[in-house]
Amino acid sequence: MAVKLGELIRDRLGWCPNTGMARFSRPAAPDPDFTVRAAGSLPGRTGSSGDPGAPSRRMYEHTQTGMLQIIAVLVIIVIILATTLLFGPLLIPLAVLLLLVITVLCFATLTVTIEDGVVRIRFGPLGLVRREWPARDIVSVTVVTNPWYYGYGIRWTPHGPLYNVSGSHAIEILLVSGKKVRIGTDEPEALSNAINRAIR
Repeated sequence: MAVKLGELIRDRLGWCPNTGMARFSRPAAPDPDFTVRAAGSLPGRTGSSGDPGAPSRRMYEHTQTGMLQIIAVLVIIVIILATTLLFGPLLIPLAVLLLLVITVLCFATLTVTIEDGVVRIRFGPLGLVRREWPARDIVSVTVVTNPWYYGYGIRWTPHGPLYNVSGSHAIEILLVSGKKVRIGTDEPEALSNAINRAIR
């Protein structure tokens, strides 16, 4: 009776205190309703191939900082703060201060990313201003130099819109529609080569 009781315990629990040995059962058959998802394939994520589980392909990413604008805004902020300390808080200087802070957060940097066959640009840490162009819509890309009076930020030029935060170097994109776009960058050759790779 004790032997049968020990076997029953081993069958149910896998271990019996009377025998002092463990019983390892065979692994259970896999559940046909359970699916193991491959690493890197997240639900709802679409990669360059268009499959929901395909990982994205980032070919290029670079952020350029507009130091001239940041320094100029910081100087103005210091002047406004000094004025506020001397004469008390005034509505107009405080409004200008708030506007300058928002401007820096929106336009202090320019990030260019080439991912999944799309050229994307994003201004500032907040990323409120964005544009993108599919590589299939780009005919060619050329390294160009902007004259100083084209300025910074978002500008309209004889060559189409310009997105720039610093310097005079840029690349010019010719679209299938015939329109041109210029993107400012401090590494024009690398960006041009990356776009050409995306086009091919």
